[in-house]
Amino acid sequence: MLEGPLAHSQLQRIVASILTWRWAGSIGLAAAVSLTYFLAALLSYGLALTSEGLAVFWPASGISSGLLIALGSRARWPVISGVIVAVVADHLIMADPLRVGIAFALSDAAETLIIAGLVERYFGAEFSLDRLRHVLGMLAAAVIGTCVSGVGGVIASVLLRPPTVPILTIWHHWVTSNTIGFIAVAPLLIGLAAASRQWPRSREFVEGVAVLTMLAGMTAIIISLSQERWETVVPIAWLSPMLLWLAARCRPVFAAAGAFIVSVTIVCTTVFGIGHFGDPNLPIEDRILGAQASILVVALSAYVLAALFAERRESEARLTSSNMMLERERSNKLMNLEAMAGSISHEIKQPLTGITLSGSALVRYLEDTPPKLDKARSAAAKVIAGGHRIGQILDDIRNLFGKSERVPSRVNMNDLAREALRALDGELKNHNVVTRTHLKPGLPPIMGHGGQLQQVIVNLIQNAIDAMDSVDSGRRALLLRTEHNGGDAISITVEDTGPGIDPKKSDDMFGAFFTTKPHGMGLGLAICRMIVERHDGELSVSSAVPHGAIFRIKLPQKPPH
Repeated sequence: MLEGPLAHSQLQRIVASILTWRWAGSIGLAAAVSLTYFLAALLSYGLALTSEGLAVFWPASGISSGLLIALGSRARWPVISGVIVAVVADHLIMADPLRVGIAFALSDAAETLIIAGLVERYFGAEFSLDRLRHVLGMLAAAVIGTCVSGVGGVIASVLLRPPTVPILTIWHHWVTSNTIGFIAVAPLLIGLAAASRQWPRSREFVEGVAVLTMLAGMTAIIISLSQERWETVVPIAWLSPMLLWLAARCRPVFAAAGAFIVSVTIVCTTVFGIGHFGDPNLPIEDRILGAQASILVVALSAYVLAALFAERRESEARLTSSNMMLERERSNKLMNLEAMAGSISHEIKQPLTGITLSGSALVRYLEDTPPKLDKARSAAAKVIAGGHRIGQILDDIRNLFGKSERVPSRVNMNDLAREALRALDGELKNHNVVTRTHLKPGLPPIMGHGGQLQQVIVNLIQNAIDAMDSVDSGRRALLLRTEHNGGDAISITVEDTGPGIDPKKSDDMFGAFFTTKPHGMGLGLAICRMIVERHDGELSVSSAVPHGAIFRIKLPQKPPH
């Protein structure tokens, strides 16, 4: 660890490096916005009403506002700087006075700030094209922003040249061109930003691209239709099936891409005199009005449909999830009932066997001549201990599966280990198992439920005894170890010399109803894991060397949650 002047110097270098990267990123973003905005503005100036000198399409508005909504307030100044530089550069290239360029630039910058600010104010970081309320709110913000910036546009136009048409007409053209430009471009940028955070599935991506390709081809065909066809039908409505397809089966970004393709095609054909919207036989005002109406219908239909279908898909997903949770809860309750019954059967079998054997021995000792009273007393004591053990097991099972919460107490794991070995002493001897213990002296107590934890240790030892039945009696050995495990945890290890575990099945061993025993119920290890996890611990299994299995319980010293 560095200290003193060296550490301070290193910290300064790190801070300077971070600031440099941030400045570089901001400058790069401002440059990208400026270039894109500049090119979009040049395209828009290609179609302008010469009497007012204002563009009738302004997709640049959608670029700046869409980027600022997508990137958030942290990109505010790079985006605004890029807009101002681009607009001033455009007007300088057209030989307009600098004051005019600055006036237009400030108007466009104010529009971007107003639209993005309103969206952030009312929807925040949760804004999404998947919500109809958000989409309608975004469109309302666009109208408000363009109406306010239109005042600055009127002032800038008056500074450029004396108006030859009513000022209200200039303001109307500004609002219309900027609003439609926003509608055509901004949702696509917002959708792309959302898709970059959660990329569509490959099937959805391929399907969406295929439909967009068909939509582009159909748009090109419709635009090129003769004037007679446009007078007898409404060809732009032919695009509805494909827009509906995109909205119903893909994310809103694909519907936004479709609206963008149609809008850009209409703008380009109008600007360059191609197809219906570029027909020189039609008055320019009629061509522009038709193009603006077509863009508005296509874009709004696409966005509203996409939001409605997205909300429906989300509702269906929530309903499916709720049904799955209800089914899982039902299965859990059934499993708990079955697990409780199986656990009772599993846990009391060994004490009942001990009681039966001790009772039989007691009868034999009393029938001997003379009666062996000392041994009879010992057998009777084992019967009584077995009865207490069964009562403890039933209490522990009730606490494990019931709703009542027991207050944890201080538990000495060394004592639990010894008690577990004592409870299974007879069975260990009957199966010729040699027992070794490595109990860490002075091990601090943990906070938990002693009866439940002892049940875990007894289960693991019982499983080890059963596993070693398949090996020679001369090499049956059980190791029970307790030790520190990190600063605030202890571990209890049960190691046997049985045949070991199948690595392919190790992940499934703790699942409910998984068993390798002919008459097993598959509940012992599942219940053990449940108990350990309720103590905020971990139960794991691994292979012993050269053979056998190692079950390790890791428990924290803090009380369980």
